[in-house]
Amino acid sequence: MAPRLLRRQPRTADRRETPVRPRRRLPVRAEHPHDVAGLNHRRPASRDTGRMERFDVFVIGGGGTGSEGAFRLGHQSGLRVGMAERDRLGGECNNYGCVPTKVMLRSAKIAALARDAERFGVHIPTVEVDFGAVMDRVRAVIEASSGEEAGPFEDLGITVLKGDARLVGPDEIAMADGTRIVADRIVLATGTAPQTPPIPGLEGAPFWTNREAIWSPTAAPSSLAIIGAGAVGIEFAQLYARFGTRVTVLEVAPRILPNEDEAAAAALVPALEAEGIELHVSVTIRRASHDGHGWRLEIGDGEAVRADELLVAAGRTPNLDGHDLVAAGVSLDDEGKPILGETLRTTSPDIWAAGDATGELLFTHVGSYEAALVADDILGRPRARDYRVVPRVTFCDPEVASLGLTESQAREAGHTVRTSVVPIADNERATIDGSGFGVVKLVADAADARLLGGHIVADGAGAMIHEVVAMMAGHVAAPTTGDAIHAYPTLSESVKAAAAQLG
Repeated sequence: MAPRLLRRQPRTADRRETPVRPRRRLPVRAEHPHDVAGLNHRRPASRDTGRMERFDVFVIGGGGTGSEGAFRLGHQSGLRVGMAERDRLGGECNNYGCVPTKVMLRSAKIAALARDAERFGVHIPTVEVDFGAVMDRVRAVIEASSGEEAGPFEDLGITVLKGDARLVGPDEIAMADGTRIVADRIVLATGTAPQTPPIPGLEGAPFWTNREAIWSPTAAPSSLAIIGAGAVGIEFAQLYARFGTRVTVLEVAPRILPNEDEAAAAALVPALEAEGIELHVSVTIRRASHDGHGWRLEIGDGEAVRADELLVAAGRTPNLDGHDLVAAGVSLDDEGKPILGETLRTTSPDIWAAGDATGELLFTHVGSYEAALVADDILGRPRARDYRVVPRVTFCDPEVASLGLTESQAREAGHTVRTSVVPIADNERATIDGSGFGVVKLVADAADARLLGGHIVADGAGAMIHEVVAMMAGHVAAPTTGDAIHAYPTLSESVKAAAAQLG
């Protein structure tokens, strides 16, 4: 999850209503095994301090969700709020996921456009990708988006502690340095960890997760195999292919992007294959082996995929290892996810879980929403969670954006379904831009044209989907959008056309 872009604001008269409590400053960065050119600073070794600190609310995890929750609580109340983070503030998405991959994808797209320039009458003799310069820009963007580290929290009197924080009771947390935290209310915002599929040969082997795929290489590898064709796998596949890597993607499901509508996934396939990306679906990987130089993946009778590097992008699981959930009274379901009430309160009445730690909707924007939900509950303003309108985007090229139910999900839910499908190739703006891959598909209830889901594959689909967000959030019937005037020439005319078909 990625943090809000917090910046230190000038002090105002309003801020005096929430006095800043003096305390000692603590380091806010931790060593990471993939320290690259000053991205991280080393922290001193853990030591047993024997200290005890008390808080009204303590947040475990300083990623996007935890930071947002702590910031809201510190800003809106006179409560004594603390937060612990063992790595970098901003969490996985800001430092090792969403943000750096989007920077890399932008560089990859520029390279692809330059190689395709001849088609538009522009002659560029050679196109070279300077991988080191790309990563310099990644670091610069991360530093800019991280703001001033703990500064905004300190301005609000929020204590930021560095190091591992373990839940050991219903109101108690143990820090790695021996500090004991006692808190009236606790928020688990611990994020997720990568899942390793049970493939013989993977355990203990030097495969990449998203972190290593960003920070380990000093140059793009000659070849890369990727296990998993979800959003993470597809984004890395395209960016490395555009950096000159031969990429092979292996997916156990019968199609790529298995959580997306079938029409959306199918529309993306020719775009990826046109760039030389090999896509293998319905694959069983029998064994993985690494000989010190490269990988061999056995995928059938005598068939094997070889690659210099291997990225495992096979999902994530709540990062709850090391916490004494039994002692704290926090129960998990059969999938290892916290059992939560409508306000995200766990089975322990004074402990909440939010963001990726819930194991549900692993999106930064959902984590921010849940942080606000938990803060409101703690402050006595409870409201039930509502995930009916949650957009998601895979930031490949073309982008894949979706919302609500797929066609198959709608039918399984018992709806009488009506769909509309408009190929992006029929859109004049797409013809102008020379980007004909994609589709707009809307899923509606046949009885009243009420929209149940929307799925877009197009250049800029991540922006286009928000017209569908407004339709679903505002309970706007599809024909209303179909009758509305849309600017010409724009890709959004395809949304209008799809909505009109449902009239």
